[in-house]
Amino acid sequence: MTGGAELAARLSAAADDGALAALGFRNDDRDDVKLALAAALADRERMAEIQLLADRLRVAIGRIDRETDAFDVPAAASDWRGVGVTPMLALLAVADDVRAFHRSRGVPPEISNRSLSDLGQQAWVHRRTYGTFGVHTYAWLVTAFSGNLYWLGRLQFNLVHRSDGWVLSTHIPESGPLTPEAVDDSFREASAFFAAHFPDYPTELFHCGSWLLDPQLAQVLKPDSNMVRFQQRWNLEEEVGPGDADAIFFVFRRRGDVDRSTLPRDTTLQRAILDKIDAGGHWALWSGTTPQAPFRAVHA
Repeated sequence: MTGGAELAARLSAAADDGALAALGFRNDDRDDVKLALAAALADRERMAEIQLLADRLRVAIGRIDRETDAFDVPAAASDWRGVGVTPMLALLAVADDVRAFHRSRGVPPEISNRSLSDLGQQAWVHRRTYGTFGVHTYAWLVTAFSGNLYWLGRLQFNLVHRSDGWVLSTHIPESGPLTPEAVDDSFREASAFFAAHFPDYPTELFHCGSWLLDPQLAQVLKPDSNMVRFQQRWNLEEEVGPGDADAIFFVFRRRGDVDRSTLPRDTTLQRAILDKIDAGGHWALWSGTTPQAPFRAVHA
């Protein structure tokens, strides 16, 4: 990005309702984004911070193997108009650069837009979690805006390098039932997509690291539940860390020191999560893999 005039032009263009809808912003968040954009455009110091972050983001685009986090957020930006709003505007500023990288890889526009719509999705998650406008998952969003996260059907995928080679890391956005059919479709689409658009990063395995892979879930949910059937797909590798915070966040959309007595117990899953923690037990994060071969198209 060459200078302040270009940044201002990009941020002005980002205030368009259609552009914000394409990035996944819902109505309430669109209004707040437009207010933040107007405030930033009138604030020279804020524009300098956005420029700094946008420049760092641009360097990361296409760096599938990047090791550093592009979001070293200036301290002054931490609570301006809400948590993470300054880096959110930097993401808006580089969206077209990410789309250009997608085009260079032959990624269809509809997949490009769906993948970048995780920005609006994360703003919605933030509002559900804290009741305010912002985004607290900006470190995660760097993956999408580096060109290494693709929303394919029900699931999201990105390339990750491990000691045994490249794998497709699998992520589960909050976007509907996790049915076996939807997962199968996503696995098939991902296998074909990455083979076509990232052939220089060959993969044989899907990988997942999540509290959803905790074997204890199968002890408290019905065997035919979507979550248990999802878990049973994976060859578990190891327990990788504590999972209580993730379980509380993904099931109840709460962060930090949560008063569990205020949380709903309307579903079997909600009750199972809380009952175990209240009884002194804990959930864990597990990692696992499953082969791609069954989901690859066979050509005569």
